[in-house]
Amino acid sequence: MGHISDRLGMLTARDVMTPNVIVVREDDSIESAVAALKAHHISGAPVVDAQGKFTGLLSVSDIVDGLTQDNSDRPQVKLSHDHDTTTWPLFDRAKPEHIASGNVSECMTRLIASVNPDAHLVDVARVMCDGHWHRVPVVDEDNALCGMISTLDVLAALVNAADETA
Repeated sequence: MGHISDRLGMLTARDVMTPNVIVVREDDSIESAVAALKAHHISGAPVVDAQGKFTGLLSVSDIVDGLTQDNSDRPQVKLSHDHDTTTWPLFDRAKPEHIASGNVSECMTRLIASVNPDAHLVDVARVMCDGHWHRVPVVDEDNALCGMISTLDVLAALVNAADETA
């Protein structure tokens, strides 16, 4: 397995990230963010400010948490990021007023760990494991978003490294 570890040791965030990802803006309405997530069949997206700088992540479960946390007549729901696909039926059954108010900035997750494009893959995986993150943003020195790395991207890199060294 030494060859696989050698190959994995050479990979950087830039090598495995998904560039040009769908983003939402802090000042987008929750309604428009949900529409964008649904349209692209994704369960989360990075959030940028008016200058295009990365400020956090928005996931379907963030939206559900944000919508339920201060309204006692709605059920309190905490959805695992592993089961985000079960969230869409909740939106489909929700009354429009439950998802149409507020901005992304009100329910997004801030203080997200990020990595730079030259970070080694093992360091990226460590950040993901330490924070229990399923996705991590890749940002440059100016905090501009370069791409995203998901757990699937890390697994694909492992499989590709094994295939290359077989």
